Amino acid sequence: MRVVTFNIQHGRTPAGRVDLALLGRVCAGFEADVLALQEVDVRRSRSGWVDTVARVRRATGMHGVFGRAIRGYGNALFSRAALDDVAVVRLPRHGRNEPRALLRATTSGLTFGVTHLSIDEAEARAQLAAALSCGLDVLAGDLNLRPDQLDGLVPDGEATWPADNPRIRIDHVVALTDRVRATAAQVLPAPPLSDHRPLLAELWRT
Repeated sequence: MRVVTFNIQHGRTPAGRVDLALLGRVCAGFEADVLALQEVDVRRSRSGWVDTVARVRRATGMHGVFGRAIRGYGNALFSRAALDDVAVVRLPRHGRNEPRALLRATTSGLTFGVTHLSIDEAEARAQLAAALSCGLDVLAGDLNLRPDQLDGLVPDGEATWPADNPRIRIDHVVALTDRVRATAAQVLPAPPLSDHRPLLAELWRT
């Protein structure tokens, strides 16, 4: 099973223009079985009031669901197989920091979670702990934590951010149960959008 996680920065190109047609082509090119996206707009002015999730569904032919973190903005999960038991879980928030959420769904007999954690390390750790308590087989997303901050959940590897000259890996696909194992993740070439590089992991049912 090919699983790709990608923080799309709402489909923004390096020139500052939002190009959702390009985003659709990029996502289709991953040939993923499961695709986890972060920083997804749904009918926001900066993205031309377009439903980005619907656009990616059409481009890829995948099933897709949206998990709101704030109004019109959040995470999305796509799969070749149907998505069931979809839920959005609010994650811990410190003060007036940006709200964060976990989108949880089951597909192909596995429970996936996609999220985008805080840039504040203490808050991100609390959010990660909450996400890990949600009964997931696989967690994917921009965790804003390096491998050495994830307490052995993932091995070290190539950097994913920033896209033009990556220095750190903060994007991850994490196998959490003995029902599934993941090969070493591969950072994909930077497409002409977003400030992150996409990350591919091959998952195997055990």
